[in-house]
Amino acid sequence: MSNLHNLSDFSVYNNSIEGSVSLKSLINDLNLTTVDLSSNRLTVDIDQNFSLYSKFKLESLYLKSCNLKGFFPTFICKLSNLEYLDLSHNNLTGVFPSCISKLKNLFSFDVSNNQHYGPLPLPPQAASPDSFFQYPLSFDISNNKLSGKISIEAGKRLSNWYVINLAGNQISGSIPSSICSKSSPSYLQVIDLSNNRGYTKYLRDNYLDGTLLNFISKLPSLRVLNLANNQFEGSIPTTLFGAQYSFLSIISLRSNKFNGSIPDEINNLNQLQIFDLSHNNFSGHIPKQLGGYWMNFTGVFESLTDVYDIQLQMVINGIMLEFEKIYTYTSGLDLSCNMLDGNIPTEIGRLSGLARLNLSHNHFSGSIPASIADMSKLASLDLSFNRLSGQIPKSLTSLDSLGFFNLSYNELSGQIPKWIHFSTLGGDGWAFVGNALLYGEPTKNVCEVEEDDKKKDDQEDDQENYQEDTNEKLILYSIISLGFILGFWGLFFVMLIKKEKWWFPYWRFIDSIVVVIIRCIQSE
Repeated sequence: MSNLHNLSDFSVYNNSIEGSVSLKSLINDLNLTTVDLSSNRLTVDIDQNFSLYSKFKLESLYLKSCNLKGFFPTFICKLSNLEYLDLSHNNLTGVFPSCISKLKNLFSFDVSNNQHYGPLPLPPQAASPDSFFQYPLSFDISNNKLSGKISIEAGKRLSNWYVINLAGNQISGSIPSSICSKSSPSYLQVIDLSNNRGYTKYLRDNYLDGTLLNFISKLPSLRVLNLANNQFEGSIPTTLFGAQYSFLSIISLRSNKFNGSIPDEINNLNQLQIFDLSHNNFSGHIPKQLGGYWMNFTGVFESLTDVYDIQLQMVINGIMLEFEKIYTYTSGLDLSCNMLDGNIPTEIGRLSGLARLNLSHNHFSGSIPASIADMSKLASLDLSFNRLSGQIPKSLTSLDSLGFFNLSYNELSGQIPKWIHFSTLGGDGWAFVGNALLYGEPTKNVCEVEEDDKKKDDQEDDQENYQEDTNEKLILYSIISLGFILGFWGLFFVMLIKKEKWWFPYWRFIDSIVVVIIRCIQSE
């Protein structure tokens, strides 16, 4: 390969190539602009001290899953033309070198899923938005062991990226207001700060002028907001759901300490795809006017999923799963594990494009809206652990798309609707357990009225059988008595009068009586 002086692009990603590769020889012997060795079975050796020739014009370096070890290679800081860097899914460790802040033309910086520790480094300078034409500017250092606070200067640098992923670290403190820099318009589309248990302050106590609104209001292009698995507190301002945030497609605030009610202004988010408020302290009712989102859902995420792994946790069919990509057909509303109450609004049936609805572990009361049957794409429905009463609407049997169904631990009553598809959802009855007044398959419960009727029928049958037994005994005793009278006393009487001419008629009479008795017995 050393003779291929005109080779500029060397890409062998996603193969099964084995062995060791010296990055030094590969780079210095060839005049490459792109090197992609990602996702093979290679072990790439990096000499921390090697120097680059001045002719070297590397623009793209992809070394994902290449068994890299040791510290972050500092020679990368000298790659002044570098635009794309991917060192993710390796075993790199140590503190990020400060020199990475000197990189100025990056479109993508991905060092996720390594073992780096220490404070959050000053991020590289993102490429000018005017240069953006194909991929969003992405900064991803998720799933490392970074700790400490986000500095004001780091926030200012982050404000120039389209995608920020700091999830899965140990970052603490507050979100600095500089992440919404006033000196230039913000192009942020995705913010992922999930699984950083260090966030302990109230949102209203951050450097955000008192409310979450002041943080979000400066991000008009925001499409993904993931603050899951932190310790954020406080209520959500109603203005967060204003029409100016119509690009928001995914909101995940699960597993925090948010409280208050769900604002009615949620109606304005007409491109909302996933809305997850589970495991918080929200109270009050579900807004009746849920608006146009999910009503005719087709998805708005086609381009973003191709370039960014959205690590989003969701409960699917009762099981917590973590998604790496969100596709256009993925949609869900999860309000489980809160303190919501009141009736489930009938308007919820308008969400015909919603695939998953989870309202479990709340205090909802009243009946199950029959309008849920209008949610034609619903694949998962969980209403367990509430106070719902009344009968299960028979219209739910028309939901052929339903693959998961849980109504356990409510106060439902009546017969479980019978339908071929519907009856298979409950399995052995676990989906209906905890509802003492429900009866029918697949449970073993029997209606009390039917049980009383059965007992009454049994009593009538017993009475009839008793009467028949009494009649049979009476006939038997009568036959025995008659036989004794005719057989013994009749013979004694005939012999007593000593008239032999009566003996023959007597025995004929006895025979005829026996024949009549036998016929009576046979007819019975």
